[in-house]
Amino acid sequence: MRNFLTPLIDKLNSLPKKESIHFYTLLYIAWKNFSSKKLRSFLTVFGVVIGVSAVYFLLSFGIGVQQLVTTQVVGDQSLKSIDVETPNSKIIALDETAINAIRTFPHVDSVGILYSFPSITTLDGGEIDVVTFGVDTTYQELSALNLINGRLLIPSDNKSIVISEAALRALGIEQPSEAIGKDILVNIPLSGVEATQTRIKDEFKIIGVIDAGSGSEAYVPSGLFDAAGVPAYGQVKVVVDDIANVDGARKQIESRGFQTTSLADTLTEIDDIFRFFNIVLVGFGSVGMIVAILGMFNTLTISLLERTKEIGLMLALGARRRDVRMLFVFEAGLISLAGALAGIALAVLGGLAVNLAVNLNAQTRGVTAWFELFVFPPWLFFATIFITLLIGLIVVYIPARRAEKINPIEALRRE
Repeated sequence: MRNFLTPLIDKLNSLPKKESIHFYTLLYIAWKNFSSKKLRSFLTVFGVVIGVSAVYFLLSFGIGVQQLVTTQVVGDQSLKSIDVETPNSKIIALDETAINAIRTFPHVDSVGILYSFPSITTLDGGEIDVVTFGVDTTYQELSALNLINGRLLIPSDNKSIVISEAALRALGIEQPSEAIGKDILVNIPLSGVEATQTRIKDEFKIIGVIDAGSGSEAYVPSGLFDAAGVPAYGQVKVVVDDIANVDGARKQIESRGFQTTSLADTLTEIDDIFRFFNIVLVGFGSVGMIVAILGMFNTLTISLLERTKEIGLMLALGARRRDVRMLFVFEAGLISLAGALAGIALAVLGGLAVNLAVNLNAQTRGVTAWFELFVFPPWLFFATIFITLLIGLIVVYIPARRAEKINPIEALRRE
């Protein structure tokens, strides 16, 4: 005990009566006490490691899944687009004049157009009803069509068509590759829209096949409907320069009498769902953290009981009560910081291992794009460190208060 307290006694004897113990001296004493009880310190830190790693691991999983949904499934470009329709085409027309006005709005980058008409398609003697969409390349890119064979439309296409797999099966073609290059007859009546032509009836070459579920769909260049004199679009997609400007653009468009929808609405709902999901995950991980808190409190309380004479001697030699309090705060801080850093490292290693395993398994199934189920943003690291240290300060409050209230005379006389 004498060897351990020698630096402290020498330091205290050299101080004026009212001078506080230097910060580094308190930190040195806290470190010596932390390192001298190796097994106890290890078990206490290990409990914090388990609690922190569980919370960090589960929360990084929740954040990763949320980002995967919003970026991979929804897509950043889709979040910047606004679907525009007219509530009553007889009063407000979604025509070229309206589109040119929308193009002049601030922050509008581009506008994609879509025509939509029922049609009759004929191929190899089979005939079915198909919904035919006339689209430009901007609208097509934003629609995220699931191409399974061939290619999509390009600006130079004229009498080309992309058709759904369900429509081909209805026409008797089971393999999408067999349809590529075939000519299909498409008959689109236009009598109900006051177009210059009564119908579009022509043969189109199949250049691509998409997966549209059970829907019978086909996509052709929008220029065909322009040439036929169709006066209004069925829908347009407006793309703004930044997600933050979506709301402002929607208000401007709606002021013209149009209806708007955006995936940003869906994103808000997704965020609400994942906010609850992350709370649930943190709740599960917090079970381990509660055990760590109890272990830390127990360790600090036992340390107080074992060091009553040491604390009494410090006070008798001139240490202030706040010095004693800070000594325990430093010890709790060392335990919290060591446990937080080790727990985060363990969680990151586990998350990276899972990411690697999942991607390797996905590559064997033909998925080439890398994706992450576990994401570790910098804010999560700093937030975890801060919260863990804050918990340490809360846990040490009672032992520190008891330590600073020790009567040095009673402490030295009792032992």
